[in-house]
Amino acid sequence: MRISVFVLLLPTCLSSVWAEHNAKNEKERHDTKTQKVKKPKIKENQSVLVLNKGNFDRALKESTFLLVNFYAPLSGASLALLTEFEKAAEQLKSEKQVKLCKVDVSVEKDLAKEFGTQDYPVLKFFIKGDRKSPLTCTGVRTASSIITWLRRRIGPSATRLLNITHFETFIASEDVVVVGFFKDLKENNTKTFYETAKDIPDIPFGVTNSAKHFVKYGISTDTVILFRKFEEERLDFKIANGSTLEKDKLTKFIKVNELHLVTEYNQMTSSKIFDVGIDSHLLLFVDKTSKEFNEIYENFKAAAADLRAQIIFILVDTDESMNGRLREFFQIRDMDVPAVRLINTTDNVRYRMQAEQITTENVKSFCQAYLNGKEKPQQHSEDLPEDWNKNPVKVLVGSNFDEVVFNTSKGVFVLFCAPWSQRCKQINFIWDQLGEKYKDSENIVIAKVDITANDIDSVIIEEYPSFKYFPPGSDRKIIHYTSAQTLEAFSKFLEIQGKSKKHDEKSNMTDNSVDGPKDEL
Repeated sequence: MRISVFVLLLPTCLSSVWAEHNAKNEKERHDTKTQKVKKPKIKENQSVLVLNKGNFDRALKESTFLLVNFYAPLSGASLALLTEFEKAAEQLKSEKQVKLCKVDVSVEKDLAKEFGTQDYPVLKFFIKGDRKSPLTCTGVRTASSIITWLRRRIGPSATRLLNITHFETFIASEDVVVVGFFKDLKENNTKTFYETAKDIPDIPFGVTNSAKHFVKYGISTDTVILFRKFEEERLDFKIANGSTLEKDKLTKFIKVNELHLVTEYNQMTSSKIFDVGIDSHLLLFVDKTSKEFNEIYENFKAAAADLRAQIIFILVDTDESMNGRLREFFQIRDMDVPAVRLINTTDNVRYRMQAEQITTENVKSFCQAYLNGKEKPQQHSEDLPEDWNKNPVKVLVGSNFDEVVFNTSKGVFVLFCAPWSQRCKQINFIWDQLGEKYKDSENIVIAKVDITANDIDSVIIEEYPSFKYFPPGSDRKIIHYTSAQTLEAFSKFLEIQGKSKKHDEKSNMTDNSVDGPKDEL
């Protein structure tokens, strides 16, 4: 009987066990399926992983090293770097430890806010899944520099130079290389050298402790040497015995001296110019195809040597269309070329060299006055003198120019001058005589404006000195005077304008098509 009961109950027990087992398996399959569904996918584009808020954590967990490009798709600088970034990703495709990724900040605004990215593009380097303290990758513009920056972060940042042949091959490999001579490669100064190398990926760094290398290059104490294939070919940064090597000073030494005395502004050099850490930039605007270019350039270059660590000297070719925006920013007209301008990039204050010729002495004097705080910044308008209206020749500045010349009752004859111009100095005497002659006139005003110190947007100036007559009326007409620069010629011109005004008043009653001076646009 017992056996029969057991036999009868066995199927029920087995059914219960099987049901429980099947339910467990089903739950495991469901959980696995759920996990697979929830696991965020990471797309790849041009060997670069495309990250968003949903898959960012997964990317961090799956890669030891992650370099992320936060870019703005409408930014020209972002797109230019992204192209190089994709090239670097393709070359590093076989590297298992490193992944290159990108984040479109116009879409992924939360990620942009989390990592404090405001100016784009920005490269952030994440190490071993650490989301809170990524490193910012700076100073990279090309695929090769991106790769070098990464490899210096992951492995040694400087090449160990083992023998003379290796050493000579290394310094001949690029236009600029840096070599650290350290007797002890484990001391703190050597570590500082390695840290410096990590942040300057465009330049090869080598290191040696070989006594033979010290002897060959005449070195007795720890020294960093910058070798280059232009100008002075060797520059030493000596470290006194017992002193500490400072990263900031070494970095500045390298970045200043990797540039030529005069660096031509272009797409490749612009980033280096702003990366040096010197905020005073002196720009020479000149046409490289002009006959006087060589003389002007050599004069400018000769002034640079003594000011190298204080001011960056820059050449801007005005014949290059790509430099149009730079000319516009500094308000350089064709008549101004050649010209020298200085800008402090920290406070964005501009200065104009007030000299008729670009000589070495003039450039040096201008720079020294700026460094001594004696050079006056370029302004949109000079301060309006209290007595601007008291003398026969009225003084105009940017702030009162339009109000005075575009009036409805008097014609205004204006001299546009540059104080440093010899021709303008000669004309001033005649212009004072003209002002004296018309000081009591009810219809004519004689005035002058320093066009080098005041921005006049309503008038186009072609040369110094320049003369323009503004007839009374509401149509803002401008007549450009090009005749003889004598008291008699100026007076005759004004008499004609006076007669023309009377004739216009009569003719306006019957005919508005009278020929006359054309408007200047």
